[in-house]
Amino acid sequence: MLKWNKIGIKNRLSVIFIVIQLLIIGLSFYYFSINHREFYLEQEKISLEHYSQLMLNNIEESEIKNFSPNLEEKAADWSDDSETRITIIAADGRVLADSHYEISEMDNHRNRPEVVQAVRSNDFGNEIRYSETIGEKMLYYAVPINSDGEIIGILRTARPLSFIRGVLVEDIKSYLFFFVILAFITIILGWRLTYSIVKPLETVTETAEKISEGDLTQRIPVRKYNSEIEKLARMFNYMADELEDKVTEISQEKNRIEAILESMVDGVIAVDRDGEITLINPAASRIFNIEAEKIEGKDLLTTLFSHRIEMYLQRAFDTKKSIKREIKYKNPEQKIIQATFIPLLDEEDKITGGVIVLTDITELRKLETVRNDFVANVSHELRTPLTSIVGYLDTLLESDVEDPEIRNKFLKIIKEEADRLSILIKDLLNLSEIESHTFDLKPGSFKNVLNKVIKLMEKNAEKKEIELQFEIADDLSPVYMVREQIKQVLINLFDNAIKYTPRAGKIKITVRQVDDKVYFSIKDNGMGIPQADQERIFERFYRVDKARSRAFGGTGIGLSIVRNIIKQHGSEIQVKSREGEGSEFYFYLNTVESQ
Repeated sequence: MLKWNKIGIKNRLSVIFIVIQLLIIGLSFYYFSINHREFYLEQEKISLEHYSQLMLNNIEESEIKNFSPNLEEKAADWSDDSETRITIIAADGRVLADSHYEISEMDNHRNRPEVVQAVRSNDFGNEIRYSETIGEKMLYYAVPINSDGEIIGILRTARPLSFIRGVLVEDIKSYLFFFVILAFITIILGWRLTYSIVKPLETVTETAEKISEGDLTQRIPVRKYNSEIEKLARMFNYMADELEDKVTEISQEKNRIEAILESMVDGVIAVDRDGEITLINPAASRIFNIEAEKIEGKDLLTTLFSHRIEMYLQRAFDTKKSIKREIKYKNPEQKIIQATFIPLLDEEDKITGGVIVLTDITELRKLETVRNDFVANVSHELRTPLTSIVGYLDTLLESDVEDPEIRNKFLKIIKEEADRLSILIKDLLNLSEIESHTFDLKPGSFKNVLNKVIKLMEKNAEKKEIELQFEIADDLSPVYMVREQIKQVLINLFDNAIKYTPRAGKIKITVRQVDDKVYFSIKDNGMGIPQADQERIFERFYRVDKARSRAFGGTGIGLSIVRNIIKQHGSEIQVKSREGEGSEFYFYLNTVESQ
């Protein structure tokens, strides 16, 4: 069964109108049937009264007192003339005559209601009841028969109510036909009225539904409706225009904010007063290595698993002041984050939410570490030769060294340390120039540069009896490069390979072209590089084995220069190595056709 609140307004009005019509028809039937019945009963009473008065004039006092048989003949005659049952009753209630029944079989009528009323009032009495004698409902009318002011008998007349029912049925049929026609007309008019009211409301509802689905261009046609509906339509269209303008304005503002948030380097997280995430920008997602769609609407602590973030946010809520803290976060890599916790307050100074601004300072801290290491390494690298130079000079100046051989030995050491210091400064200046300038790459033959370097380094390899193996492809395409820089890269890589390869070892050089790139690799079977050191070997002054590196005469800057030169050429220098099995360095250069 449908619930009333789920039925449409048109159906509601139709049901209400039909119920009202049925109530009106029902009440009208009831009113007319009752009213007509009373009217016809009253007419019957008047008719019976008239007949009774006529019959009283024809009844003799002696006939009543002597119980004359003539009374039955008179009753029968009068009954035939008036179609009425006539009963004459003595004062003691005994039936003297009856037009429809044998008096010998009739009981005493002294206690009949109409008889009792007539005797008491000495006027008349009437009653409607079912007659056991006749077998149907009757209207009884009784009048007293007086003699010298004394009641000597009762004249009772009666008629069945079937006549009245028949008349009422005919009347009801006529009224029913009239009411059906009237109901049909009123239902049609009511339906038209309901339609004229409901149809515009349905149009308003449909238009509102389309607007709620995002179609803000929907409007209601105004001229179709009457003044009240037209006014509603105009106001609705005005509201729709205002809504469209506001939505457009909000959408533009939202797009601007989203563009700003997406382009921000700093991460931004917005939370509500309960700490649930309502907004997170891409930078914050990258910092925490999470997807924004999976965490919006979730608890901050549950999502990030960082008690410190939750703790500082709650502290900002409690103090209603911004808090700035540095946090270490690991997922999976450890990051150092500078976080600012800002509480959002309403006009009543109540917390409505908060904003967390995140700055990833991991690289900054790494740069600071590298800078500190660089300063320390430079200081150490400069102090070592300077200490040796100053020490030997002080010895020469303060001691009377007369032995020319010892003096020459000291001077030779001073010369070597000075040369080492000069090479170090030269490498530092060279690295600084590479990092601070952008060089123009020009087409050239990588194979020609490589052949020159091989000829230059062959003698060093022969001294250590190192076997050089080559796999160099023919017809290599020209590449974009700075010849002198690529030459320096190759010299550094060859020099390191020869230095760290044991006597009688092997070095393999491979050059091949794949699509629009020329790949170069140099592989040795030397001491190798531990896994923990492979990420740092390209840092300035970083050495895997410092004592051995110095013994080989290295400054610790060569691979850093190599990495920066290769970066200038749009590539990356990479290494594969296993301790005790050798190392392989490789990079690629872009061919002329790829540009």
